[in-house]
Amino acid sequence: MLLEKLEQEGIKKELEALGYNCEEIFGGLKEETDRLYASYSWQKIPCTVEGIREYVIHAVPPKELREKDYPWEEWFIQFDEPVHHVLFMHDQEICNAEAPIPEGDTQHPAEICGRTWYYYDDKNSYPHFAGKAEPR
Repeated sequence: MLLEKLEQEGIKKELEALGYNCEEIFGGLKEETDRLYASYSWQKIPCTVEGIREYVIHAVPPKELREKDYPWEEWFIQFDEPVHHVLFMHDQEICNAEAPIPEGDTQHPAEICGRTWYYYDDKNSYPHFAGKAEPR
């Protein structure tokens, strides 16, 4: 389900162009987790932050899930290293940083702008709900 969605929306191709292996990252998810991430909005957004290679892939949960503190996630390459951030509306024990994203920011999805997010930088690239989180 999720891999098909990523393929249809061109996100799989864009992640792989950055060097991510979509089959490895998203292929082995439990059915419930696969369905969850298939409900997310997947977006490729150009980014001009120093060291970031061209764009960031964002996975944003529907509003009702964001309000329950389901995180949005982003994958990108910065200084030739893969980066996976997992961001929450409220501070979590696993979080070790925060990111204020102003209203109208064009380098992030519109639906997450206008607030501060709390996040951790994951050592691996698996989605948060895959249960393989390893904060840096």
